Amino acid sequence: MFYTILKSSYLQILTQSAQFFDTLYVHASKMIKKLLKALIQPKVSTYIDAKIWIQKILLEEKYGKTNS
Repeated sequence: MFYTILKSSYLQILTQSAQFFDTLYVHASKMIKKLLKALIQPKVSTYIDAKIWIQKILLEEKYGKTNS
């Protein structure tokens, strides 16, 4: 009887631990993916700044120096 209770408690703990570590792994992998995307992908604001800078140079070449 005691062995059966101990065995069922042990299996329940193992099942809950497995679920916990599965959830932990999923969250950790999502966090790592987000971190890598943030580090690898260029910033949108940098792209917009570069685009404006290039447009300003092209306008200066076409129409002369601007005041801004």
